[in-house]
Amino acid sequence: MLITEKALFAFVDPKDPFSPGEIAEHEQAGPILSILGTRAFSNVFLFHTPQTAANADLTRQEVRQRYPGCECGVFSLPVSDPKDYSALMGGLASLIRKLRGSLPPQSENFFCVSSGTAEMRAAWFLLNASGLLRGTMVQIGSPNEPLFGSANVKDVPFDDPDWRAFADLIRPQEYVERRISSHRLEESISEVACYRLDPEQLETEHLDIDGALHELNMHISSAVMRQAVERAAFTGAESDLPILLFGETGTGKEMFAKLVHRVSSRHGREMVSVNCAAIPKELVESHLFGHVKGAFTGAVANHSGKFEAAHNSTLFLDEIGELSLDAQAKILRALNGGTIEVVGAGREKAVDVRIVAATHRDLKAEIAAGRFRKDLYYRLSVVEISLPPLRTRAAEIPELAAELLRHINQRQKRKRQLSPDALKALVAYPWPGNVRQLNNVLQRAALFAINGTIDAQGLELPMELVEGNPYAFLPEPGPGFELKKFIVEVRRRMVERAMAKTGGNQTGAAELLGISKQAVSKILCGEPDHES
Repeated sequence: MLITEKALFAFVDPKDPFSPGEIAEHEQAGPILSILGTRAFSNVFLFHTPQTAANADLTRQEVRQRYPGCECGVFSLPVSDPKDYSALMGGLASLIRKLRGSLPPQSENFFCVSSGTAEMRAAWFLLNASGLLRGTMVQIGSPNEPLFGSANVKDVPFDDPDWRAFADLIRPQEYVERRISSHRLEESISEVACYRLDPEQLETEHLDIDGALHELNMHISSAVMRQAVERAAFTGAESDLPILLFGETGTGKEMFAKLVHRVSSRHGREMVSVNCAAIPKELVESHLFGHVKGAFTGAVANHSGKFEAAHNSTLFLDEIGELSLDAQAKILRALNGGTIEVVGAGREKAVDVRIVAATHRDLKAEIAAGRFRKDLYYRLSVVEISLPPLRTRAAEIPELAAELLRHINQRQKRKRQLSPDALKALVAYPWPGNVRQLNNVLQRAALFAINGTIDAQGLELPMELVEGNPYAFLPEPGPGFELKKFIVEVRRRMVERAMAKTGGNQTGAAELLGISKQAVSKILCGEPDHES
């Protein structure tokens, strides 16, 4: 009986061999170890760039320890940019040609398409399509939910709808021919053509939503937010219709606007953003539509407005509900006629602008109160997307907090983890500032954490009232909890906050806290104080 040996080819990922979670005492197997736990592989070929050399060595050690009968080879690609298709494909193709001769005649090949950059994952599809090395694609979880662990591993058929977006990574034929031929990948290149898509399809049914989310660092972990993302992305890709975003401050309205722009045909030009609430009333028209020299006092030069700056691009009008009725009328004219009137010019100028507007207000109530134009509302609300507040999505806070902290750790170049009690406090908190506030709290806590773990006290959550209860966020008593130490720490932090509010004035801080100046001084010096 002929025994078929199995070989795994994979780019080493920063999450290999293990991915230390942002939650304390939690570590998960990376993509390579997850796949190795599903089949009896005889050979493992690990490829790495300089950025993941250390991960490759650790992964090889772990493979040898766990699977002593498996041969594990590590191969370096001296590529400075892990997103450079040309360098990756050239180096990888050269190595694969050399390795093919060392494979057993009946080797069954598998490619990990859940590790490395998007360009690395697409490289396996290209190699398979070109005939240079045939094999089965293996993924962990799905593109929408890359969950590690052996239970989440599955093969990827080329007609799998979850992977249609990879056609966008493979690129149109002219890109493939220009890039790959420069590295002598001529054989069977015509076979790649079967994975080409019409450019219009790339913009619609094969839309790479997850690639856009990754590029924008947007983390989506709930069905309701995923639905909002898909609605925004498909509208952005398939039309130039206006989009109206509703949501409280901090729910991510500007990020959704960036997503719409990123997947649209206009993404070659930079999106223009305007905070309507921050424009002085007397300057709104000039700010949005521009002015000519001498149009009014202080107009010493010609000035292009935001509409003109966003020509052939996307204009994001944040907090549009704050604009005056007069400014709303001019925006409506620009939307309906595709023209703007530059202040002082006495003529109109054509502009091609895609509008994404956002507000935290109830515009129907604003219309009833006479503060918002009904005709502008109907013009903008062709596509409405509501972003729910974070307090209604408490179940996704642990995953969201871990992802935000992961990015913070990368920027600060140090590792911080959330303790279990900190995680409980995050879930219980009402987050009036939504995701923006959560991110700010985590940034501050990571910056000032004394050791590698952020505890509940280190979060310094503002004590907003919850159903009239100012004590809702007191910690749960348990083993190791010391009431006296907790009270001392709370007293010190309250004094520090009062001092910050009064600009360092101890008398003013004492008045805010209802204690004496002497008590404030003692607390700041670390002395015991019985008065407070």
